[in-house]
Parts: sequence; C-alpha cells; structure tokens
Amino acid sequence: MRIRTLTALAAVGLAAAAPVALAGQQSTTIGNGKGANQVQPAPSCFPNCQGANLTGADLRGANLIGANLYRANLRDANLTRANLTRANLRYANLTGANLTRANLYRAALNSAALNRALLYRANLTSANLARADLTSANLTVAKLSRAFLGLARLTRASVYRANLTGADLRDAILIEANLTGANLRGASLVRANLRGANLYRAQWANTTCPNGAVTSTGC
Repeated sequence: MRIRTLTALAAVGLAAAAPVALAGQQSTTIGNGKGANQVQPAPSCFPNCQGANLTGADLRGANLIGANLYRANLRDANLTRANLTRANLRYANLTGANLTRANLYRAALNSAALNRALLYRANLTSANLARADLTSANLTVAKLSRAFLGLARLTRASVYRANLTGADLRDAILIEANLTGANLRGASLVRANLRGANLYRAQWANTTCPNGAVTSTGC
C-alpha cells in the first residue's frame, strides 16, 4: 500500500508541474508544427550588424528588414523565409547559406559572396548583385526581375526557370550556367559570357544579346 501511495503522489506531482513548464515555453513554430516554418528572433546586433560573425546562425523567418549586414559573416547561415527587404549585405559572406524563399527585395548585395548559396524561390526583385559571386549557387525559380547583375559571377549556377525579366546582366559570367526555361524577356546580356550555358526553352522577347542585338528567338 505504501508503494502504491508514493507512486500516486509522484504522478500527481508531475501532472501539476507540467502546466508550469509548458507555460514558461515560447513556441517558435508556425504552420504544421513540425519545425518547417520556424520563426527565429533577429540577432542581438540588429539592426546594425556590420561585420558581425553570424556563421551558421539559425535565422529562419527572422525579420531583418533594412538590416545593416555590411561585411557580415553569414557563412552556412539558415535564412529560410527571412525578410531581408532593403537590407545592406554588401561584401557579406553568404557562402553556402540557405536563403530558400527569403525576401531580398531591393537588397544591396554588391560584391557579396553567395557561392553555393541556396536561393530556391528567393525574391531578389530589383536587388543589386553587382560583382556578386554566385558560383554554383542554386537560383531555381528565383525572382530576379529588374535585378542588377552587372559583372556578377554565375559560373555553373542553376538559374532554372528563374524570372529575369528586365534584369541587367551586362558583363556577367554565365559559363556553364543552367538557364533552362529562364525568363529573359527584356533582359540585357551585353558582353555577358554564355559559354557552355544551357539555354533550352529560355524566353527571349526583346532580350539584348551579348553582341548588342535585340532578339526574340535566342542569342
């Protein structure tokens, strides 16, 4: 009887403690509750994170609108669905970073290192990517309309079915890039290097080719 009584009291104690423990927890999960869409707080340095070391940081869904991340180290950081609208990412190190579905509308990414970065379905509309290193980056189905990619390096990058309408790709390096199904309507490819690029089913209406000729059938 004594053993049963102690067991019953222990069960009652655990039941009473559980609500207290749960009440102290703050859920960071939205959606299906499986962690796929977790929202993380902005780093403690926000909004001025110039030169900050955020290597491997978990910033999924973080609100980083207008953040100053000039020369910040975000190598291998998880920025899935992060809002980086108008953020200053000039010279930032985003090598291998996960920017899946991130919002980079009008972000400054001049000379940023984005090699091997995952930018699947990322919004880079009107972003400045001048001289950015996008070697082997994954820009599949990314939104790059009106983006500036002058002198950007996109060697072996996947730009599969990306939207590049009105994008400026003057002097860009697109050697062996995969541009299958990419929308290049109204884009400028003046002096761009397309050697070995896959342009199967790319869309060309009013596209300016490397030689300066405007085409509707392909460069």
